[in-house]
Amino acid sequence: MAAKQKTLNIGMVGYGFMAKCHSHAWTSAPHFFDTGYRPVLKAVAARSVDKAKAFADQWGYERVEGDWRRLVEAPDIDAIDICVPNDLHAEIAIAAAKAGKMVLTEKPLARTAKEGKPMVA
Repeated sequence: MAAKQKTLNIGMVGYGFMAKCHSHAWTSAPHFFDTGYRPVLKAVAARSVDKAKAFADQWGYERVEGDWRRLVEAPDIDAIDICVPNDLHAEIAIAAAKAGKMVLTEKPLARTAKEGKPMVA
């Protein structure tokens, strides 16, 4: 009998191609790896709420936010998956880390090493 898995509530920032790839990975990973976690596609945030809603409906996210800050502040989000252009990564990643969230970013992490260093710190 498999051990009880903890949920890992995902907050996705973005809805483009890489957000689709990451969403697919989140839903597929438990079929390949026993991590002890069951990913839950909790919320997606994007400036275009209409496009984010269509994305959420396609991938099964529970809700949509028009501002990534809402995901960072949300007590029901464990991990922030950042799938937006890399010039936007730093602000989101740093805020998420300060809020105690797990942070995942699409590559490259940042535009320069100088920009990436505070993200890592």
